[in-house]
Amino acid sequence: MNEVLEILKYTLPAIITGGTAYLLMDRMLSRKEKNTLLRLKLDGKKVTDPLRLQAIERLTLLMERISPASLVMRVPHQHLTSGQFHAELLRSIRNEYDHNITQQVYVSHQAWEAVKNAREETTKLINYAYSQLGNLEKGSDLAHVILEMTMNVEKLPTDVATFILREEARQIY
Repeated sequence: MNEVLEILKYTLPAIITGGTAYLLMDRMLSRKEKNTLLRLKLDGKKVTDPLRLQAIERLTLLMERISPASLVMRVPHQHLTSGQFHAELLRSIRNEYDHNITQQVYVSHQAWEAVKNAREETTKLINYAYSQLGNLEKGSDLAHVILEMTMNVEKLPTDVATFILREEARQIY
């Protein structure tokens, strides 16, 4: 019995010390791993955040450029029939969209869906305005109908998409 107590006097403190050392090392390594992951994530954000903001800026500009009022003012319509002007408006929307399609990689699914919806709805509005006139009217008549229709719309899809893009930019900072 005496020998067992002697052995316990030496082994019990060694077991306690070893267990404590193990727990402290485990916690320290766990914290170090978490800190390393956090640092990597922050370093990654330093690279991706500017790209995301640039994409949001470009998509916001896209929304401005394809908004019906801006589009009608920017695309020349003097000396064009309504059919020619209609084709030019649709070509301009398609070119602007195609030029910025890669920006979807940097924005949320919701933001990109809003951008796509704005393009589709703007195209529908222009097509509807064109269907009201016919092919042989003046391009300025089509421009007038489009502007009248936009005044009757409470919230343009391009405005909705711009709002969503702004909210996404706010979330970055």
